[in-house]
Amino acid sequence: MAKKPTYEELEKRVQELENTASGQKLVEEKLYEKMHFSQTLLQAAPVFFVAINAQGKTIIANETMLDSLGYKQEEIVGKDYLTTFVPEKNREELSKIFYKLIRLNKPTLNENYILTKDGKEILIEWHGRSIFNKKNEFLYFIGLGIDVTERRQAEKELKREREALSMILESTPHGIALVDHGDNYRYLNPYYTKITGYTLEDIPSKEKWFEKAYPDENSRKKAIEAWNKDKNIRSDKVGKHREFKIKCKNGDTKHIEFRTSFQKNQMITVLTDVTLRKESEEMVRDKDRLQGALELSGAVCHEMTQPLMSVLGYFDLMLIDMPVDDLNYSKIGKIQIQLERMSNITKKMMEISRYQTKDYLNGKIIDLAGISISEK
Repeated sequence: MAKKPTYEELEKRVQELENTASGQKLVEEKLYEKMHFSQTLLQAAPVFFVAINAQGKTIIANETMLDSLGYKQEEIVGKDYLTTFVPEKNREELSKIFYKLIRLNKPTLNENYILTKDGKEILIEWHGRSIFNKKNEFLYFIGLGIDVTERRQAEKELKREREALSMILESTPHGIALVDHGDNYRYLNPYYTKITGYTLEDIPSKEKWFEKAYPDENSRKKAIEAWNKDKNIRSDKVGKHREFKIKCKNGDTKHIEFRTSFQKNQMITVLTDVTLRKESEEMVRDKDRLQGALELSGAVCHEMTQPLMSVLGYFDLMLIDMPVDDLNYSKIGKIQIQLERMSNITKKMMEISRYQTKDYLNGKIIDLAGISISEK
C-alpha cells in the first residue's frame, strides 16, 4: 500500500505544478509576442511579401502588396499565383523560377511584371527564398518584392536624355571640352578633334593644351591670363567670349572663338571655328580699302592728267625751235622724262585691281607696282 503523502509534500507538489504552469504560460506569452511582432512587421513593411506553396497557390500576402494591387486577403488565398497576378507573357519564365525555389533550394533575384486587380502592370524586383522543415521537406517559398516601376521609368528617361545629349554632343558643329576642377580634360567631342586635330590623349591637361595650341610664348601668356581671369568668376556663370589664334595638330593656324561655362566642380568650353568669318571680314576690309584707293586714284589722275599733258606739249613746242646744241635742250629733255614718269604713275593708279601695301620708312604705303594691271 502506497504511503500517503504528508501535507507538506502535497503543498510542495502543488507549488511545483503552479511553477510549471506559470513557466509554460510565460513561454506561450513570449512566443505570442514574437509571432505578433513578426506579423506586425510583415504587415507594416513597405515591401511586398507573399508566401506560395508547392502547388503555386497563394498562402498569404501582406497589406502593402494587397493595397497596391487592390485585393483583399480572402480574394487571393488559395488562388493560383501565376494566373491571378502574372501577365501571360511572363508566366513561363516565372514558372522556371518557382521550380528553382522548390527543387534546388537556392535564393533567387528577378524582376517581373504583376497585375493589379484592374489590370495595370507594375514592375517588381523579387527576392525569393524557400522554407524547409527540420526533415528538409519543402513547406513553401516566400517572395519579398520592391516596386521598381517608377525607378525603371526614371532610368529609361535618364537613358533617353543621355542618348539625346550624346547625340547633340556628337553632331554639334562646335568643339566641346569638359574640364575638371584640377584643369584636367575629361571629355572632348568629335568636332573638337575635327577643328583642332587634338585628341584627349594629346591634351590631357590645361598645360598640354596651352603648350600645343599656343607655341608662341606671348600668345600663350595672353591665353593663360584670359583663362585664369575667367576661372576666378563665381560658379554657374559664363565667361567672356574670347578669340585667339591657335596652332592645330597639323600645323594650320585657325581663329577660334572660346565660350566657357563655369560650374561648381567643372567647366565646359565651347570652341567655334571662325577662321572663314575672319577671312571674309578681311576680304570685306580689303574691298573697302580698294574702293577708297580707286576713288582717290581716280580723282588724282583726273586732276593731274591734263596739267601734265599741257606741260609736255609746251616742252615739245619749245624743242621744235631750239637748236640741239642749246644748253637748255638737254635740261628740257630730262624734265620731259620725269613728266613721263609722273604720267606712268597716274596710269598705274587708274589700273589698281587689288589692295596691297609695302613697307616704307616707319609705316606702309600702297604698292602701286604690285597691284596695277600693267605691272602684271
